[in-house]
Amino acid sequence: MTAAFVSVRGRFWRMLNIQFQTDPLSGEGARRLGGRWNKMGIPALYLGADHSTVIAEFYQKLDMPGTIVPYDVTSDRVADLTDGRGNPREPQIEAALSAEWIKLARIDGVEPPSWLLADRLIAAGADGALVPSAQRRGGTNLVLWRWSADGGEGARVKVIDPFGDLR
Repeated sequence: MTAAFVSVRGRFWRMLNIQFQTDPLSGEGARRLGGRWNKMGIPALYLGADHSTVIAEFYQKLDMPGTIVPYDVTSDRVADLTDGRGNPREPQIEAALSAEWIKLARIDGVEPPSWLLADRLIAAGADGALVPSAQRRGGTNLVLWRWSADGGEGARVKVIDPFGDLR
C-alpha cells in the first residue's frame, strides 16, 4: 500500500477516560497501553467521526465512566484507509481490523498487522489515518500519531471546551 494523503478539516469526537479528562490532548493512555493502531511507547489520539462510533469504540463491552469531547482537526497529511463509507479500502486493511491485536501483541509477542501498517504510514510522514471502526460497522475513526494545539508539528487539534471544564 502506498501512502496517499488527504486533507482533513472538521469536527471529530473523543471519549475520554476520566483519569485523562484534565489533559484532553494527551495520548498517554495509548502510549502506555498501545492500541490497534499504535504500539506501546507511541502516543496516539483516537477520535471518531461521530458520537455513536466514539461511544462504541470507548466501551468495547466495558462499563466505565467517560466524557465525550469535541475536537476540531486540520491536517493535510492523513492517510485514508477507508472507502468513504467506513469500510476498509483494501484487503490488508480488513486483515488489520480483524486481527486480534491484543492477543498477537501481548500474548504471542508478535506485531499485529495494524502496527506494521501504522509504522509504514508514520515513516512516510502521515500525521494520522482515517480508519474503519472495528467496533461499529460503517463508522470511521481518525487516529493521530503527530498533533499539536499550538501550530507545531503534526495535525492541528483544538479541543472545544468553551467553559474550561477540562482542567
